[in-house]
Amino acid sequence: SSGINAEYGDHFNMFLFAVILLTTASLTEAGPNYPYWPKQFRWSYTGSIPGHNCISVHEPGDPGHWGDNKLCWEAGYRNPGLRWSYTGPISGMKCTRVNEPSEPGKHHWGDNYLCVPRDSPYDFVFSFTGRIQGKGCIQMEEPSDPHHWGDNYLCATIGAGPSL
Repeated sequence: SSGINAEYGDHFNMFLFAVILLTTASLTEAGPNYPYWPKQFRWSYTGSIPGHNCISVHEPGDPGHWGDNKLCWEAGYRNPGLRWSYTGPISGMKCTRVNEPSEPGKHHWGDNYLCVPRDSPYDFVFSFTGRIQGKGCIQMEEPSDPHHWGDNYLCATIGAGPSL
């Protein structure tokens, strides 16, 4: 009888070790640091990017091809807490308006915001007239949209993010 208990005890210990190992791996997979701006972020107008985590950037009132647009950061880094809203700023978050004034009003871009937690290291600024000098920027374009998205950039302090 003691041999059976010892056998189950060994299996239980191996199971417990596997659970701890998998839990540790999943916790460290995201990494302790935020992704580095702008180097570890990417914009896509063709859907998700392999090796990246993404949020959708979509304005359902725009008849263009915005359904597959994504703002992404490299996998293996802490989730920066990005959230997209096409219905105004999100309460309790730090939000940046994303609006192309050349879009017709019926496309509803005036109430679109990219939001991050209030304690986020990112100080996003959106420009519809090109890059902002002294900031790191990534282009937010949708080539199928005829309303001047080719000169739109999401910008922030270069190097924001890596430290907690």
